[in-house]
Amino acid sequence: MSISMLQVSKIFLLAFILCEVLLASAPGLPSGVHRARSNIRATRHNLRVRGPRRRPRPTVCPPVEDYGDDNDGDTGYANGSETEEKRDLSEPPDEDSWNEDSYADSPDEDPSLEDSSVNATSANDTLTPSSFGNSSSIGNISTIGNVSGIGNISSIGNISQPINGSQFNTSLIGTGGVLNNASSIGANQTQGLNSTDLKTFASGLVAELPENGMKKSELFLGFLPDDGSSGGTRQTIAQLNSAIGSKAAVYGWYAQAHSGVPFDGSQLLSVIDDVKACNCVFQPAVMPIGGWKGLTSGDNSQAIAIAKVMKNFTDEGIPVWLRFAHEVNYYQNDGTYQGTASDFKAGWAAVADAVKKIAPSVKMWWTPNVSSPEDYAKYEPDDMSTVDLVGIDFYPKKLSGTDFLDAMKGFHDKYAVDGRKFAIGETGLGWSGNLDDKVKWFNEICEAKASLPEFVSMAWFNFDKEYDYKIAGEPTLDQKFTSLIAT
Repeated sequence: MSISMLQVSKIFLLAFILCEVLLASAPGLPSGVHRARSNIRATRHNLRVRGPRRRPRPTVCPPVEDYGDDNDGDTGYANGSETEEKRDLSEPPDEDSWNEDSYADSPDEDPSLEDSSVNATSANDTLTPSSFGNSSSIGNISTIGNVSGIGNISSIGNISQPINGSQFNTSLIGTGGVLNNASSIGANQTQGLNSTDLKTFASGLVAELPENGMKKSELFLGFLPDDGSSGGTRQTIAQLNSAIGSKAAVYGWYAQAHSGVPFDGSQLLSVIDDVKACNCVFQPAVMPIGGWKGLTSGDNSQAIAIAKVMKNFTDEGIPVWLRFAHEVNYYQNDGTYQGTASDFKAGWAAVADAVKKIAPSVKMWWTPNVSSPEDYAKYEPDDMSTVDLVGIDFYPKKLSGTDFLDAMKGFHDKYAVDGRKFAIGETGLGWSGNLDDKVKWFNEICEAKASLPEFVSMAWFNFDKEYDYKIAGEPTLDQKFTSLIAT
């Protein structure tokens, strides 16, 4: 009896099914179909596919345990009609005031991390976005690290270390769409996100300010402690924090980069432990003294040296806002800085480029001295996309009640755009005023926050130099300041 082709097909199909059943029932011999289905299920639901085992990689920089609860006479007005003796910051303090024996160069930056599955172990982050979409296309994810409870991810694609979790031990819980390339979020901080905050988060700038840092009127506050170079008593931020019973949110310090001498950052590195312990944003002012050698497109050696010093801080998980060539429009006129606005612009571009390549989480902060709109425009960097923050250094010669807002509003509205924030790198009184005058000026600055939406922080110049600028650091001052920030 002849057998039709249909019958032959049925026989082969039954034989195939029988083989699959027999193979599946045998220990250690899962069928190809079974394996394929298991992998598809794993991909869809757990975002994990069994593959060759990888040797775990060490964390780039372990969480820093030291972070914790440790308890100018500038020209006064835009018209430039009033003059005063400028604070001389062009020379470092006496050598005996520095302690340069306890620091060394940081280890090299970890090379590019190898690709790994989502549940890798290098970052220790938890991401819980609620609405990334509904597609299952992930695409080329590198080292996100211990991601849990993601759900409904749509086309993230090409994310490489999106939040630097291995360095900053960050936990993100919120809503929104694309994470972007947020490279520095600040040490040990937890941020709640919604769609309107996502752009701010992506910059990483505001998130670097400590949530428990000192503030008034929602403005984060801090100091430039006296370095002891001009007759005052050298201070640490730890001493100031202890005296006032609050934790400074920002910490400023000066360093001079002398032309023709490779910048070693010794002045900044001498306070790295104090900065690290305060869990605040470090705001170094690096001053190019005597020329712009190594700060050009043809020779960027000094720019690279500056960036490497900044990396010592970011390697420790310390957020850095770099005030390169602060008050350039003043210091080029008094001879502290050489050259022209074009030299500054070339130097800025060189440093910004070096920082981007060597210490990319550093924020570049442009802070001219108080002046006219025309003067600001003369000195604004050619590529404003290299500017993360803007601000003005201002020491008024008198107080009328609106001096701060009058001097800042136009600059803020013009330059604090496209995601840039506005911050005051240093301020104080421009004359030998009394404590009540200092309090009035301090309050005027804080109250201006309501009219300057991008205004995020202010640092007080707490020096005893040609004037006694201090607002904290002595018993009488501390008592007044403590009550000042409490109201």
